[in-house]
Amino acid sequence: MSLLIYILSFLEGFTTLSIEIIAIRKFTPIVGSNSISTSIILGVILLALSYGYYIGGKNSKNKDENTIKEKIIFNLSISSAYYLFFTFIVDEFILTLILELSNNYFISILISSFILFFIPVFLASQTIPLLSELLKGDNTGEKIGKLLFFSTIGSFLGSVVTSTVLFSNLGVSKSATLNSLILSSLAISLIIISFKKVKINYIITIIVFLLSISIIIGKPIVNKDIIYETSNSYHNLVVKNIDENRRVIFQNSGYASGINLKTGYSFFKYIIEIKNKLEENEYKNIAIIGAAGFTLPNEISEFKFVENIDVVDIDGSLKSISEKYFLEKTLSKKINFINEPSRYFLQNTIDDNKKYDAVVIDIYHGDSLPPQTLTLEFFQNLKKISENIYINMITDNKLKSDFSNKLLNTMELGLGEIYYKDVNQYKEENAKTNFVMTNLNIEGYAQYIKNNDLGIYTDNKHSIEIDLFKIR
Repeated sequence: MSLLIYILSFLEGFTTLSIEIIAIRKFTPIVGSNSISTSIILGVILLALSYGYYIGGKNSKNKDENTIKEKIIFNLSISSAYYLFFTFIVDEFILTLILELSNNYFISILISSFILFFIPVFLASQTIPLLSELLKGDNTGEKIGKLLFFSTIGSFLGSVVTSTVLFSNLGVSKSATLNSLILSSLAISLIIISFKKVKINYIITIIVFLLSISIIIGKPIVNKDIIYETSNSYHNLVVKNIDENRRVIFQNSGYASGINLKTGYSFFKYIIEIKNKLEENEYKNIAIIGAAGFTLPNEISEFKFVENIDVVDIDGSLKSISEKYFLEKTLSKKINFINEPSRYFLQNTIDDNKKYDAVVIDIYHGDSLPPQTLTLEFFQNLKKISENIYINMITDNKLKSDFSNKLLNTMELGLGEIYYKDVNQYKEENAKTNFVMTNLNIEGYAQYIKNNDLGIYTDNKHSIEIDLFKIR
């Protein structure tokens, strides 16, 4: 029995941190990856843990062994069912709905986190103080210490294994289901060992257990228009034919790449614009930060004057996905894929005293703009590796928002004079569009005039998340 108690403690810790990592990852496509959303999710889960420890300790007082076991089984069963039937089914709907209703970034994430995660974490966390009453011995401090030791080791592995192993092998959705499977398995194990039989009132535990297994080993329902779909540590990615002539890649629900199936070339106007500028200037050595479907590097690799194209992206799977499912061709040997975060790549390039004839930034898709690539330090480092910068930026078409002006102020301070062109020319008021921005004075591009009423974004201080929320 002692072994089972320590296993329960270990796996309770594992699932709690695993759920925390999954929660942060599931929120990313909607609210972005940033310190605000992460800190709120962490705070809510820690609050649920602390309250669970308190109530669990209170409920264990003067209770017989069977009553405590039944309480643990009940908590684990409800927690596993909550995750399986509610949290990870309605999470995107709940967060999106509350964002629309409240129109407040902080409050929306806070309320959503409470609704989705507080109850199951609160219930599961009661396991530790309840288990302490099942261990033999009179030294309460020693018992609690051992249980917290195994729980914390489980938490460590839960955070590491989820992001490095589960996401890449199971995907985000099945990783969430695995936690329901673990919790229901623990409940069933305790039922069988303690009561020798499964009572009818534990039927929900069995349902969660069996359904979790079927979801994990089962194949997803296939949409005939979807060629490939995955959900890993970095984003949700879908390769899809939107009509008989066009294929696109969605990253976190935003258009990341698109090709005409007849020509094999991109129909995105900003890709066409940047490609033309690279051709006009006959750059030989080019870096492209942001891979997506490799459309731009694939097309410019056909230019005879191009000698080398370094493509940088944090997701190492993109090259094989593009070759197999999107472009359906082997990329040119001129293309060198560098699987690194953008800031890490920039620093390494600076340290190596390496220079490029031109650098293209194409890492901004939909509402999920990485804050670390929008600060002064990022643009200053960018200037150190090339004098010729081309950036695809998605923002409001009138450039009137705080985000647009602070970003352009930041770019100007980091890169020098900034020139821009709206490649889509949408007529709607406040529509979001693609701008090609550059530090080069190009005919047909407008020069940005600094807005002295607004500041800039730095690594140390910025309001990127809040400003982006205002132009959703």
